Order: sequence, then C-alpha cells, then structure tokens
Amino acid sequence: MLLEIENCLLSIEREPHFRLTGCRSGNICLRTSPHPQPVLAIHQTDIGLNVEFSSCTLSIIPNGHGCDLRVWPETAQFSLSFEMNGYWYGHGELIHQQYPLNRLMLPESPFQSFDNGPAGQSCKPHPAWFSSQGISIIAHSPVSVGINQPPITYPRYHWTLGADKGPFSHRPFADPGGIGDGHLTFSGPGLHLTIHLSENARAAYQYLTNHFGHPTDIPPEQLFRLPTWTTWARYKMFITQETILNFADEIIQNGYPYGVLEIDDRWQMHYGDLAFDPRRFPDPRGMIARLHEQGFQVTAWVIPFFDPASDTFAEASAQGYLLRQPDGTPYPVRWWQGIGGLLDVTNPRALAWFRERLAHFQQETGLDGYKFDAGEAVFFPSDALSTETLHPNQYTQRYIEFIAQHFRLTEVRSAWKNQRAPIFFRQWDKESSWGLDNGLHSVLSGILSLGLCGYPFILPDMIGGNAYDCLADAELMIRWTQLNALLPAMQFSLAPWDYGAECNALCRRYAELHLEFAPHILAQARQAAQTGEPIIRPLWWLAPHNEHALTCNDQFLLGNDILVAPVVHPGQRTRDIYLPPGVWCNYWTGTQYQGETILHDFPAPLETLPLFTACASNSHPLHPDHHSG
Repeated sequence: MLLEIENCLLSIEREPHFRLTGCRSGNICLRTSPHPQPVLAIHQTDIGLNVEFSSCTLSIIPNGHGCDLRVWPETAQFSLSFEMNGYWYGHGELIHQQYPLNRLMLPESPFQSFDNGPAGQSCKPHPAWFSSQGISIIAHSPVSVGINQPPITYPRYHWTLGADKGPFSHRPFADPGGIGDGHLTFSGPGLHLTIHLSENARAAYQYLTNHFGHPTDIPPEQLFRLPTWTTWARYKMFITQETILNFADEIIQNGYPYGVLEIDDRWQMHYGDLAFDPRRFPDPRGMIARLHEQGFQVTAWVIPFFDPASDTFAEASAQGYLLRQPDGTPYPVRWWQGIGGLLDVTNPRALAWFRERLAHFQQETGLDGYKFDAGEAVFFPSDALSTETLHPNQYTQRYIEFIAQHFRLTEVRSAWKNQRAPIFFRQWDKESSWGLDNGLHSVLSGILSLGLCGYPFILPDMIGGNAYDCLADAELMIRWTQLNALLPAMQFSLAPWDYGAECNALCRRYAELHLEFAPHILAQARQAAQTGEPIIRPLWWLAPHNEHALTCNDQFLLGNDILVAPVVHPGQRTRDIYLPPGVWCNYWTGTQYQGETILHDFPAPLETLPLFTACASNSHPLHPDHHSG
C-alpha cells in the first residue's frame, strides 16, 4: 500500500513483515527494519492508515512534509527501528560524545536526563534526530533509544552514584566501523513519532528549531565577553574566605581578564541552607564587597536538594515543599553528596518560597547570581509523589524554566525541551584528558551536538577539566584554552600559572583573543536569538553535501565567516584542515586559500591556534594583516 507525502512516496509492506519505506526522487530516504509482529489488517481512514497488530494499532497520518506514527492504546509497548542512511545528528549530550551519531554504538537505554548515565546518557537529552538527507524524527512519547546498537556480547552497565559504571570510552561505545546494527531504535508505551522530510540537514535543523523554539533574548553580555573563574577544579570542597580572596588576587596579578568569580561546593554547613559556614567564611558580605571592588561579580553554587540536618529541610518538610513518599513524609533522594529531600518543582508555593530565599540571600550577602546544579530526571524517583504528576524528564524542564524565568546571571547543567531559555547551559564535568571520551575533544563535539539540538548558549566546562582521575599538564591547558578562545564563553578553574611561565603566557594570550572576538561572538548570539541559528556551527553549514564537512568533529565555524581548527591530540604540531567553499584567510598571516579543499599537514605549533576568516567579510574584529603568529 502507498501513501503520498509531498515529494515522497511512502510504501507500507505487510508481508512477510511490516515495513515502511520512503522514496524521494527514486532514492530510498527512509526505511524501517522488518517488524517481528505479524500484521492482521491495514485499513484506510479519512486521515491516513491504521495498521493492526495483535496487541495494538499503528496509525500512519500524513502531515504535509511527513507523517505521524502513533500507537494505540497508549499502554501498548511497541518498537520501530529506522535505517541510519546518511549521517545523523541530535539526541543531546553524551559522555563519550561521538559525532556524528553513526560513529557510536548506544544500546537501547532509557531516554532521560542523567548524571553520568550507564550507557552514556547525560544531562541534556533532546528527543529529536535528523540526518544529512534531511530526515528528522521527533519522539513525543516517553521512549528508550538505541543508536547503531552494539553486539549483545558488549557489556551493559547500571546506574549508580559510585565509580563502577564502566569507563567513559564505553558510554557509549565507539563503532570502529560496521559493528553496530546501523539502526535508530525507539521503544515504549503508546509510541508516538513524527517523521519530517526536508531538503538537507540545514533545512531539517530549521524545521526542528521551529518546532521546539529558540531563545529570543541573550544572557548578560559580560558572560560572553569575560572569562568566568570558578573554585571547583582547583580547590574542590576545600574553600575558605581566604582561599577565594587569594584566588582573586592571583587572577589579577597574572593579568587575566575576569568577570564572574563562582563560589562552588562547599560554602555552606548543610546543603540546602543559605548561609555561609561561619568557621570558614567569617565575613561573607565583606568578602563579596572586596571582590566587587576588584571588579568581579560573584555567584554561589546551589542545588535543589536539602540535607535532613539542615534547618531548611525541616521548614520545607513542614510546608509540603519536597517530594513525598506514599505516607506523606519527605522522599529520601540519594544524590552525589548523600541523601536529602528534593524540591517539588510542581508546587507553585514551593517555587515561590525557594525564589524568595535565594533573593533574600543575595540581599544579605551581595551575591550577584547563582550557579544551579543538578535537576536531572534520574534523581526523580518513579514512586515519588509531587503536587502534579509528571514524567521524570518534566522535572528537569520545570526546574530549568523556573531558573530561566527568575535569574539572569546564572548557569545550569540539565535541560529537557528548554531551548527557549536565554541562559547558559554548562557542559557536564569534563575529565582532564584529551579524547572524545569526556576529554578536551568532547568539549568541541559536545558543543557541535548541543548547538544542533537548539542550544546556542553553551558554557564549555572548565579549561583543563576537573582534575578528578587525571591531571592536566601544560600542553593540555594551552590547547584547551585555544579551543575555548572562539567559543561563546570561557571558564577557568585550574590556574594556568601553576603549569609554568609558557603555559601562563599562552593561556593569557588566548583569553585576550577571546576578548578581541567578543563583539563577533555577541553578534552571533543576537542572531541566534532572532533566527535560532547556532553560534557554533558544523562545517556542513556551508557545505551541506560534502562528505568531509558532514563528518568533521575537530573544526567549527563561529557564525559563517570564522573557521577554527583547534588541536585536540597531544604532541600534534600539524593537522589537516578542511576549508568550505569560498576564499579563506589565515588570521595570523593574511595568506589566502581557495576553499572546498583540504590543507594537509598545516602547521599548528603549540603557540598557534589555526584560525581562518572568510576573506569577503570584514565582520571579524581585527583584520588578519594586523596580526602575526
């Protein structure tokens, strides 16, 4: 049986197995794998087709440039797998951030926001996928998702708060070539998908942007222009008033630009209480006043958890502001710092109370804003009671909506359909290593991925990583700073001056380069708020049919006229660089190159970030002739 969908012919096979195949201009653009359930009947309806199986009915409803696929009844489990023709993007943030999605193998797993998920799920999932051939798929119903699934002999991991989740390189696995099953698989009750056909990847991105929306304002300009300095990676929880003031003095003495100084975990005695620990912070208001005099803005780390030993837990419990157990008592939620109550974000009174406390604390101390952590669905217990019933991912969505509505000088790390929020979304904690498995390279592949999911305001994680299991060295710090120099924002914690004079000088040089390009970055941010286009763009944005551009994960475009080719491998001093169509200028020397070519073994000494500008454009802040390598 055939259905015509705009410029595509959709065939529905019944024998020997149910299968959908879409053809456009004589070529297959969409095909599902054979379905194991036998088809009982296919009926034409006024709006499409109903395919009857023994356990459910699948409705196929054309909708202009695509179709809706919907399973009835809503309790019926169903699965569909689509061949991954072309190259695929979307899905959101992953721990082992391969790009494009064809390069990974993700076993079918719950699709929800995680903190360090067992299959590589991370804090910002996005229920949409699209291909270089212009095919997009939106999942409206709760699903589990498999991408190019690995053989069953590969290990599976379970989520815990400990370190026994398997290495980053397994979450998800990389496909060395042809091992995965080559399908995008969706399973769940009442499966509801929308398929849309666009001309190419860029048109598919625009369709999805129109569907999910985009921010119409930008975060405060200083967050783009000036680096944020945070205490976490350098000091972890061992912070005091003296530590923070000394850190600020060192930043100034070493000549770095600075904006926000972020006081991370742990400044309070009990999580949830909004009060500095008086033993370690004898005069917080005086401390913040001194930082203001030096030109810093100051923020503090906040979570939606409440330690049972805190005064705030007792108040929140008495007022019904926390998630509850069936007997009405606060639900003991386990998170990475213990067990606590979790804010009920569906309770308007709880949110008003939370906001009032945060506003009062700012007035009391002089704080300028907050770094909001957590909010992931994985911390929302399936049997917890809230004021409104919601899916765990909706907890994330409500939490971020609340923050975006009431706070400007802020950052968050989780998201679920929060593309409209005009705030910075921080990447999940990076390791102090080089690879795509949560190291330096994954900063870039992650920003490319999240940009294509509709999040233009991405805060790269701390330069040099978090110094957990691995430690940074001077080369990693330098290359990490170079990559960050042309990204929307910079964030330091590990101090470059701790890694030697050369490292300090080069990191400072590239922090200053970020300042030079800040007008251009801000222009792209404003454009993102107008059109929804990403600030950081893949090379295929200018070459949507070029194989190299479609798969390149180690270069990026800032807007359409600045191309950056950072070094993301240790010891590398040359690299290949693809230039899209047009004429490109070496930013440092002014040398011109005809595009749509690969520059092989291009020099990339430690002190130099390969950087090009479109020669026809004068929108970059300084003409390349004004610079020297």
